[in-house]
Amino acid sequence: MKKNDDYIEEATIYFKKLLAKRRNSEYERMMKEQKGESFVLHYIFSQNRAVLPSEISGALESSAARISAILSVLEKKQLLERSIDESNRRNILVTITEKGITRVESEKKKWDKILAAIFLEMGEQDTREYLRLGSLFTELISKHVSVEDKNE
Repeated sequence: MKKNDDYIEEATIYFKKLLAKRRNSEYERMMKEQKGESFVLHYIFSQNRAVLPSEISGALESSAARISAILSVLEKKQLLERSIDESNRRNILVTITEKGITRVESEKKKWDKILAAIFLEMGEQDTREYLRLGSLFTELISKHVSVEDKNE
């Protein structure tokens, strides 16, 4: 590294510390408690139609076994229903129930409220800068990860 690139090592160390701190955060604790349930419910809700478990598995990049386990838990909680696809009896269709819709809408409202409070506390200028930099960061991650994947 050149002398004027010293900030890169400092930034890398700081970023890793932020990620480690996040692993122990309230947000991370909440996500672990839900064990993917929320992600599955939100996905089904967003499709606005019955979906196949394989669609969920692909969208969430999770194994079929993991999705099946989550679907079983959600079904026991009456947040979704599984039924046989009448057009192809080999397929199972998953639909969200009214109770599931209520949960998704409640979670969305909760997160909207949390984000609004955070952005209000950050202020408009810092919020806009955060969003700009976050977008740039995710674009660059995609770019560099795809370059690395091609080199393997």
